[in-house]
Amino acid sequence: MQRQRLFKRVTAKVMLLAVTVSAFSSMSFSQTPFEDAVKQLNSDLVKGYLQPFINSASANINAGHYSTAQIADMGFTLRLQVVGSGTIIGDAEKTYTATPPEPFTQNPVETATVFGEQGASVSHPAGMTYYFQNGQIKASIFPSVVPQLTVGNLFGTQAVVRYASIPEFHDFPRSTLFGIGAQHSISRYLPDVPVDLAVGIYYNNFSVGDFIESRAMCYGAHVSKSFSIITAYGGLQYQTASMDVNYTYTGQGSTPNSTISLQLESEVNVVATIGLDFNLGILHINGDANFGKVTALSGGIGFGI
Repeated sequence: MQRQRLFKRVTAKVMLLAVTVSAFSSMSFSQTPFEDAVKQLNSDLVKGYLQPFINSASANINAGHYSTAQIADMGFTLRLQVVGSGTIIGDAEKTYTATPPEPFTQNPVETATVFGEQGASVSHPAGMTYYFQNGQIKASIFPSVVPQLTVGNLFGTQAVVRYASIPEFHDFPRSTLFGIGAQHSISRYLPDVPVDLAVGIYYNNFSVGDFIESRAMCYGAHVSKSFSIITAYGGLQYQTASMDVNYTYTGQGSTPNSTISLQLESEVNVVATIGLDFNLGILHINGDANFGKVTALSGGIGFGI
């Protein structure tokens, strides 16, 4: 009798452990709707579906690096900020023109991007229907937030480092952002110019899940003018970004282990920035607007000297 009771207890524990492990495994390897949507698109369709995403992501990660062009030649600067940015998603970012796959009609149709609503559908005379993917990110502004550390000064130069690891959020996959850059004073060579001038170069790496990785470079010319606690600043920058997309295709006509690998380029290149910074002792608050192929707003709040 004791052996039977012991056997039942052990059996129950083993079954509980098996159920727990099974549940944990399904949680660990489950995919978000964003990933599922992408992996059901062939290489032609995924380009138009994701193009607004790389445009918005590159605008976000290339924003918020600076809020002044005033850099002392030598001295100590240490500032920790939280930088937020958001790209405005307009109607142009919500649809794209796509050609249905064979054997459906090859007439182009307008359908949803990743930021759009419901995808279009096309019918075949044989009674089949092809459904394009629905949008997965419903937002009027596509946001990002990252901590940023500014350190200087050495011969008119400051370094900038940023990093954030963001868990899965509202069906959007986990993502990671790392950036590094430097800003160098031009005013140290032109002491009689009535405004502060600087140049900057920045690199950012942004990954989404295990199937998207983006690299971005930004080269900028910055100008600012201080009035007591307020600094007006702006700049013009040239930026590039490429996104590697690698996944196993699971859509119509897919075969086992059918892989798709492609690279998308951002259409956001030349960007103009205008903003204000408030220097309240050790507290710094700034906000700006960035105008290019898309419009991005960014701002930061930080502490330091």
